[in-house]
Amino acid sequence: MIRPIRAELRGSSARTIAILLFVVAALFTAGMVRTWWRQWLMFGYVEASLMFVVVPLALACGAMLGRREKRTRAAELMASTGRPLWQRITPAMSALGAAVATAHLLLVGVCAALIGSTGGWLGAAGFPSVLVDTALLVGAVWTGLALGRWWSSALLPPALAAAVLVVQFVAAGAEQFDAAGADQPTPLVNLSLMVQFQQFPWEGPTAVAVLGRLALAAGLVVGGALLASAASWWGRGAATAALAAGVAGLLLIPPPTDTRRYQIEPSAQALTCADGTPQVCVTAVYAYALPGVVPQARRALAALAKLPNAPTRAAEFQPSVVGDGSSDQFQGNAPRTDPTTVRFSLQPDWLTGADPHVAEDIAFGAGTRWNGCAQDDEAARAAAGAWLLGTDELHVFDGTFDDWATIRDQTTAILRTLRKQPEQEQLRRVTALRDAANRCEKDLTPILTGKPKEAS
Repeated sequence: MIRPIRAELRGSSARTIAILLFVVAALFTAGMVRTWWRQWLMFGYVEASLMFVVVPLALACGAMLGRREKRTRAAELMASTGRPLWQRITPAMSALGAAVATAHLLLVGVCAALIGSTGGWLGAAGFPSVLVDTALLVGAVWTGLALGRWWSSALLPPALAAAVLVVQFVAAGAEQFDAAGADQPTPLVNLSLMVQFQQFPWEGPTAVAVLGRLALAAGLVVGGALLASAASWWGRGAATAALAAGVAGLLLIPPPTDTRRYQIEPSAQALTCADGTPQVCVTAVYAYALPGVVPQARRALAALAKLPNAPTRAAEFQPSVVGDGSSDQFQGNAPRTDPTTVRFSLQPDWLTGADPHVAEDIAFGAGTRWNGCAQDDEAARAAAGAWLLGTDELHVFDGTFDDWATIRDQTTAILRTLRKQPEQEQLRRVTALRDAANRCEKDLTPILTGKPKEAS
C-alpha cells in the first residue's frame, strides 16, 4: 500500500492541493499577525477562523482531483480491474489526506515556533482544536473528492466552494429576539466556521466547542470515505447519514452564545512575578513584557506611597469570567479582595511587547481603576493620577472615549484648581477621592475641587 501512495504523491495533484491550501492559510494567518503574535491561544482563534475560507477551498480542490478519472477517460479502465472500488480509491485518498494534514500541521508548527521564540506562552490548551481542524480539512478534501467522482462536471468545484461560503455568511447573522426584545444568536450560527474574536489571550475553546467541530470533522471523514468507495446505494446512504450527522453535531452541540464557547485557561492566566520589591506580577501570557512593566509599576507604586495605607504590590488584573467584548464588562464584577495590591491592565504593543501606559493605568483614580466599582467621572480619576505622577494629564485612555478631548480639558481644569491648594490639602483631597472611589461613589470631581456636589 505504501508504494501506490507514494506514486499518488508523485503523480497526482495531491501535493499541489496541499501547497495551495498551505499558501492560502499562511496568507490569512500573516494578515492577522497583529492578533496572534506571541499569543498561542489567540493563534488558535486565527487558525480556527481560517477554516471559514480553507474548508470551502479544500472541498473544491478535492472535487477537482475526483474528476480526474472521468476527465482523462480512465474510468472504464479502472473499473475493469479485478480490485474492489475501495482498494482502487484508497491510495489517492491516503495521499491527499496525508499531504493536506502535513501542510496544515506544518503551518501550525511554524507559528508555534515563532510564538515560542519571541517569548510567548505555549501550553497544551489549543492543541486539541488544531488537531480537530486538521481532521476537518482532511474530511473536506475527501468529501470533495468523492463528490467529484460521482459528478464530474467542471462546475462542481466552484459551486461547492460558493455554496459553503454562502451558507456560512447567512448562518453568521442568524439571530432571534429573546423575551426582552434583544437579538440573540440561534444554533444556526454554528454553521459558520468563523470564530468570535476572543477578548483576552488566556481564553481557550471549551470542550463542547471543540466537540462540535470534531463532530463535523468525523462526519466529513467518514462520509467522504464511504461515498468515495461506495459501490451500492446502501453505502451511499450510509455516507449521506454520516455527513448529515456531522452537520447536525456542529449545529446542536456547541452553544450559540459566544461567551460559552470559551473558558479561562488557569495556566495561561497564572501570575509571573519579578524579583525584588515592591513585587510586580503579570499573567503568564504577558511574561515577555515583565522587564518593561516592572520600572513603570514601581514608579506608580512609589507615587501611590504618598497616600496613607497605600498598596505595596502591583499585579495584572485577572478576570474571573470570559470576555464578551464589552469595555465595561468587569466594572462592578471584580471586587478588590487584597488592599495591599493594586491591579492594572496590560496591552503590550504586538511588535515591541511594550506598554508605555502601565504607570498611568495604576495611578488612574489613585489606584482604583480595577477596584470592582462601576467607573464614572473619568476626569476626576485622571486628575488624581496625574497629580500623583506629577504630570499634567494621563494618556492611558487617549482614543478610547469619543469625548476624550472634553475629558482632557476637564482634567486640566480640575488639576489647576487642586494645585492651588496647600500641599497637605492636595494630599487630603486625593486621599479622599481614593476612599470615595473604593466606596463606589461616582461624583468625584467636587472632592478635588472643593466645590459642593450638585443636587441630583
